[in-house]
This record gives sequence, structure tokens and C-alpha cells, in this order.
Amino acid sequence: MHRLALLRSLHPRLAATQLAPVGRVYGGPLWAGALVRAYSAPPGGPKLDQARMGQSSGKRRSGGVFGFQPLAVFAAVTLLASGYALIIKPYLAWKNRLDEERMERDEEEQAARGMFSEAEIAKFPFAQKTVVFVLGGPGSGKGTNSAKLVDDFGFVHLSAGDLLREEQKRPVSQYGELIAHYIREGLIVPHEITIGLLRNAMMSHPESDRFLIDGFPRNLVQAKAFEDTVCKPKQILFFDCPEKTMLDRLLDRGKTSGRSDDNIESIKKRFRTYVNDSRPVIESYAKEDKVMAVSCQGTPDDVYNVTRAKVASCLQALEKESGKSNK
Repeated sequence: MHRLALLRSLHPRLAATQLAPVGRVYGGPLWAGALVRAYSAPPGGPKLDQARMGQSSGKRRSGGVFGFQPLAVFAAVTLLASGYALIIKPYLAWKNRLDEERMERDEEEQAARGMFSEAEIAKFPFAQKTVVFVLGGPGSGKGTNSAKLVDDFGFVHLSAGDLLREEQKRPVSQYGELIAHYIREGLIVPHEITIGLLRNAMMSHPESDRFLIDGFPRNLVQAKAFEDTVCKPKQILFFDCPEKTMLDRLLDRGKTSGRSDDNIESIKKRFRTYVNDSRPVIESYAKEDKVMAVSCQGTPDDVYNVTRAKVASCLQALEKESGKSNK
């Protein structure tokens, strides 16, 4: 009321002359009553009341206390759920699928390579096996004569070259490209790979006591590594063949073999490797009186007859030696 009194005191004619026409124009007593109520409220009253009303209505709209807003929480939960469904869940499924595929590949590779545990390797009686290295230049007849010795004496024939070529062709092999490069260039494959393949092949035939290892070792490093990690050979079967004869055989074989190293360039490289690296192995074992040399001059039957006689004599000597040691 103090505002209305103040207004009337400042404009004494307002109430008598102006309010009435305005009231008539804008609804008479209603408009005048609103103006009176506005000027009758205490200072800051309407604004303060509106703010209080807004706060109270805000609380009512939120449906709770202490600022808790269910709609906001619902939106946040929905957003998180959508993110999990669209991003996190597919990622976890993709990662699990990769892990499963990796495990399957590892299992397939281990099975394909015939890998054995360290405990199994340690228990295998390598030292009790009769291992004969079959050496000679490329094309000297190592594989042909070894196959006949298998039939006559029950050997298991392990060709280092065949094992490497099989490993090279396996899709899951981690050494395939490396082996292919060495074979193509006529070089010696790192002995860790070759010895691992030979060892696994021997362990895959636990029933056999006799092994012919054809085309290995190709240098003194391989020979020493095999003796240290697997066993020492009982004898070395060496096919001594002229280079001209070997060249003619390899070129003729290359017409049908399909081998990448049966060509004139690779053959020449293999000859150099044989002379520089493999011959010293034969010479080293000859000093230990472990070399059975067979000349390749003559017919294939003549060569094998000599080979069979020498191997039979060797096995008899080993059996006598084993009998004496058992006594």
C-alpha cells in the first residue's frame, strides 16, 4: 500500500482522473485492481515469489529431492547401453574370435610339425638308437640306396632334404620362405631348423631302433650340433661319385622331378657347397674310422650289392659290441 500512497502523493489527480478512463478502456475495475495489487506488493515480492514458485515447480517436475533427475539418469543409462551394444560388445566378440583362431592355428601348427615337449624330448632314448648318416654329393644315389636298405634291414629312412621341402610347402610353416631361399641358392639351411625336423621325425617312430639320415650333416657345425643335442652316429655311409656322373643324373632327374634345385645354376651351387662344406665332414669322421665308402662306378645293382654288404657287416659289429657292453 505504501507504493500506492506514494503514487497518489506524487500524482494527486491520478486516481481521480486517469485510473477511471484507463479502467474503462482495459476492463475497468479488473485492470485497476491489478495495478493496485502490483503496487501493493512488498519490494521484490513478485520476483521472489516467482523464483520460489520456479524452484518448487522444478522440484515437482524432477520428481525427487537433492537434484535427482530420473530422466537424466535414464538418458545416461540408455547412452551407456547403446555404446556397449554398438562398440564394446562387438569389439569383445571380435577379440575373442581372434584369440580362438590364434589358438587353433597354434594347435594345428604344433600338430603339423610334430612338436614334442621338453620333457618328452629329454625322455626319448636317442643314444640307444642306431643312426647312420648317408652322405655323398647331389645325385650320388643316397635316396635310391637308402630305400633299398629300408626293405632289407628295417631302417627308418629320414631324408633331410625331403623334410625341408615338406616343411617349406606347409601353409602354416614359419620357415617356408627361408627354406625355399636356401634350397634355391644351393645353400645350407640353418642347422636349428634341420635338426629340429630330424629329431621330431625320429620321435615319431619310437618303435624303430635304426635310422638312416640321408643328406645330413652338410657341414661340421651341423654334425657337432646334432651330436650335442640328439646323439652321435654309429657310422657314415659315403657314396663316392664323380661330379660328371652326378651332373648327368641331376639334369635327367630334373626333367620329371619338379624340384626347384634340379637346374644347372642350382646344381653348380650345390656342387660348390658339397666340396667346401660337406667333404670336410666325411674327412672328419674318417679319422674316427666311422666311414663306409662305396664307389658309384658300375651299375645300380652293383653299387647296392656293395652297399648292402658293408651295412650288414656294420650292423653285425654293432650288435656284437652291444652284446659285450650288456654283459
